[in-house]
Amino acid sequence: MVLPQLFGLVLLAVGGYLLVGGSRELRTVFHVLRNDPVPIRDLDGYTGPVEITGTAVADEDAGTVTAPFTGSECLAYTYEVEELRSSGKHSNWETLDQGQAGVDFVVDDGSDRVRVNPDGADVRFESHSVTVPPGTELPDRLAAYVERTPGVDAQDGTVNLLVTELSVGNRQRFTEQRLDAGEQVYVYGLARRGPATEWGSNLVDAVVGDGDGTPVFVISDTSERGTAWRIARGGLWRAVLGTVVAGFGLVFLLSGLW
Repeated sequence: MVLPQLFGLVLLAVGGYLLVGGSRELRTVFHVLRNDPVPIRDLDGYTGPVEITGTAVADEDAGTVTAPFTGSECLAYTYEVEELRSSGKHSNWETLDQGQAGVDFVVDDGSDRVRVNPDGADVRFESHSVTVPPGTELPDRLAAYVERTPGVDAQDGTVNLLVTELSVGNRQRFTEQRLDAGEQVYVYGLARRGPATEWGSNLVDAVVGDGDGTPVFVISDTSERGTAWRIARGGLWRAVLGTVVAGFGLVFLLSGLW
């Protein structure tokens, strides 16, 4: 096998990987837009995939969870720490640590309420990022996080050159996404029967969460269409780039046969 064919196979593999990832995202968009959110009162006794919207409210029993970078009390969050690594003329952001956590919360549509279990959700919240240049002292909460996290080191070193100080290390980016109490929320998940509620309560007898009976489980802090657009942006560029890369790979592969 000649070099162009080998290069073509590599491009086909990369293009295929991007296409699969993009297709998965676009599949989620399809499910989000396929149906409309339903009133929460319709979930009483219902089992199956469902879309709901409303206001996210803290559950009295579950409380809140503390976001790692801002210290904000919220209902769910994700976080990611990246470091800008350089190799020759090329630089790329490398993920050092990431995670997700949340507590059961309630969605209130103005008339009725339902509990949501966020475990296993594909969360799509607004991002809050802080980029820290090398040689910069971290804010207290970020410094405390770095100190207790293996694999993440402060990049605040300097070298004294007598006439000036030279910063050493890499640029770091700390990204946090949160669902705060009182925010708009969209949920696509599996509704199942929940614990019995008190007589006269507007909390329906159901819980929305993950499960084999739902094609996707998404929680977002925007509308249905806003959620679809957030997901589609990532899926579209992967699908388009994957198609282009795979196309070039096919050209190189076929060129070896001519």
